[in-house]
Amino acid sequence: MRLTKERDIPILETTHAYDGMVSLKQIDRRFFSGKGRSQPRQRMRTLWANGYVQMPNERTIHRVPLGETIYWLDKRGAEVVAARQGITLAELSWRRQPRWSWIEHDLAVNDFRLDIEQACAESDQLELQPWVPETDFLANPDTVRFKDENDVSHKRQVRPDGYFLITREREDRPKPEGFAFMLEIDMATHSNPSFERNKVRAGLAYLKSEAYERRFGLRFGRWLVVTTSDPRMEHLLGQTRRAGGKDLFYFTTFDRLTQAAQISRTGVLSEPIWLVAGSRTLTPLIPDATVGAG
Repeated sequence: MRLTKERDIPILETTHAYDGMVSLKQIDRRFFSGKGRSQPRQRMRTLWANGYVQMPNERTIHRVPLGETIYWLDKRGAEVVAARQGITLAELSWRRQPRWSWIEHDLAVNDFRLDIEQACAESDQLELQPWVPETDFLANPDTVRFKDENDVSHKRQVRPDGYFLITREREDRPKPEGFAFMLEIDMATHSNPSFERNKVRAGLAYLKSEAYERRFGLRFGRWLVVTTSDPRMEHLLGQTRRAGGKDLFYFTTFDRLTQAAQISRTGVLSEPIWLVAGSRTLTPLIPDATVGAG
């Protein structure tokens, strides 16, 4: 086959950038109509048949969530990505197979990232800076020290599901505003009684740390937590309040994200779907953002 610069190569680069795995639905949404037609499936089938991407086989297909088709880079696809980056295949850090037990979680991270990218693309004010995926934190983690509710010291590596910075141009300000976020996707697979200690207290310590400033060149940021239901969110909010999270942790649910997307293509940013740990009033992620297409 002949790879197209307009679509095939960007698909391979996106597969790599999205922590090494994407779904057919996400490829459709990103590069095709997003309406579930046959063209994206046919194109991905061609990339698979020619050794550019891999997909589950008979022994692994049962590990994929029902209704999903997933892909990750094969060697030829990784070689294309490496060449585009001007490095060798040996220098490219690429995922040889999915994290099978984390597929649902990783697809949720991808969906949220697509929401953010879409919202910023629709805006005449907002610009999304390069996304930092979880693999970067896994390969080069930052470590923080903090105390728990009993004044006991702990040390923990901080590994969010992603980091992103949105900048906004405003006529009344000489420099762009910055909105920095770290993402935590909570699939409610367990009760997570340690959320207060391992997520909130560690997360607060990270925002104040030299490691955070050194890595991103910033002294500000917030945590975003997306979870499965309102009861689950209330449970996590309670732990966050006890740990002093206040206005540095924002919570929403997958249902609210879906509802916001039905209202507006920029809903993840512009709709009041986020609950701050120090408040009971839903708020947009970026207040007063002009999100109309410019």
